Amino acid sequence: MYPLPQWTQRADKRGLDPLGMQNSGVLLYQSLLPGISNVTLRMRYYGYYCWLSETYARKGATNDFEAWRNWVRRAEALYALVSAQAGETGVGGIDWANRRLAAAGRTIDFEMAASTDPAQERYLRQSLGVFGGAYYSQMVEMGLFTENRHGIQVATRDLGRRAATLFADAIGPDLVKLLRQKITDARVTPGDLERLEPIIPSAIAPDSAERLFYEAVLFAREEPARKSAHSRAATLALILDAASARGGWPDPEQVRWHMFDPPENALSPGLETQRPNWEAYQCQDLMQVACAALLAWAIAIINSAPHGQSLPEIRAEIVAHLAAQEEYLVSARSAYWRDIRCRIEPMTFAYQNAWRSLTSARGVVTDKAAEAINLMATLHQRIASRTDLATAVAQGLPDRGSAHSLRTEVGWLERREGEAVADLIADYMLERVVRRHSWVAMQKLRRQRDYTFLFEQRDARLVYLAAYQPVATTPRLQPAIQFLADIHLLGEDGPTPLGLAALEAMQ
Repeated sequence: MYPLPQWTQRADKRGLDPLGMQNSGVLLYQSLLPGISNVTLRMRYYGYYCWLSETYARKGATNDFEAWRNWVRRAEALYALVSAQAGETGVGGIDWANRRLAAAGRTIDFEMAASTDPAQERYLRQSLGVFGGAYYSQMVEMGLFTENRHGIQVATRDLGRRAATLFADAIGPDLVKLLRQKITDARVTPGDLERLEPIIPSAIAPDSAERLFYEAVLFAREEPARKSAHSRAATLALILDAASARGGWPDPEQVRWHMFDPPENALSPGLETQRPNWEAYQCQDLMQVACAALLAWAIAIINSAPHGQSLPEIRAEIVAHLAAQEEYLVSARSAYWRDIRCRIEPMTFAYQNAWRSLTSARGVVTDKAAEAINLMATLHQRIASRTDLATAVAQGLPDRGSAHSLRTEVGWLERREGEAVADLIADYMLERVVRRHSWVAMQKLRRQRDYTFLFEQRDARLVYLAAYQPVATTPRLQPAIQFLADIHLLGEDGPTPLGLAALEAMQ
């Protein structure tokens, strides 16, 4: 038995980033799609929230934050009910709304569901709903929202108020009055929900000023536009380009790989500047998945002995295995890392096959480790042979401090590439994987009180706690695709005429 200290409370949690590498990729894709996140699911929320802010200010609102929060939560609960009635998706609280409609009578009272009382069945548990949990920070990035001196979030005087006015104009004065009243009453009938259907996310009219405004904001055509907005515009154009090449609606995986390799026909200067940044992100995600596969192998080695393994024992097993599998592993007779990576043709390597293998729950852990080492060598060579990619990696990823990234790992390999593969990989796994995980898990325990260790040290031996499956990051592409569809730039057959015009404007 290994007793934990009496003064701690151990709470096991799943460590989503056990090597502290994913955050580097997250920071990079955030800079490539600012103003959109993985939880901002529909474009029209941006106009709806601006209208909520302006309406709240004009109806005699106070500076009491609780009153503002109550207004937002009621508005979100009503939006969920209207959307559920219309069969809409991507709306916060939609599961609650569907249950409420199934049990509805002649009148639906949602006052308590919109409260913050934990004893009630609330539409969402988050204190400030999806507004505070998802949309506010992204609307600040887009210049639509800010915070007043009382701590209440408000629509900005320029873009925010314009968005509010255009949303109101789009639904008309009668629905504006009905919407305002139903939020205030927190009571609605099925007939009211049908009348309010024009407010749902998919009801943006193709020829409306509201739609045109959303497009202008997304594509950085509105002033004042932040510098980061041009990065978002270039990414959205690349998504439309991917849809055009596919001739249909693209999924995020297809967009990832479309932006990975340089195109046969050169893109416009603006898009060709942005595309290598996405290539750098994809290389970063490939590297962190490869490193995670090595972590999975290290854990399997630790778990192969009933009382765990010491660091020298782990190293000896790694060296012995790689020495026995060398020709299979490197597809070359050379035992040196420099020779291995220089013999690789990085532009024809089967990256997608490696990606699917490493992120799959199936397969033998040692085979995946071999795939991971081959992938690491290929990524090293891809960066070494491509100036544009090396520049994007240097500009977008950290190489110092506590963060690890594609850049830091390739730098480590570069410094030691004259060493034999078996020794280099064994040292890498002990230093950059095993010890790294222990350090990352300790930081999470100290700072967040989360216990995410996958193995523990007991009497100078590492003892197995849990396995790990490599996980890719999710780079906001799905919401971005949906936003383009919401404003009629993208359809089932690819870019619409409006989408083609937007793409041409970016050329």
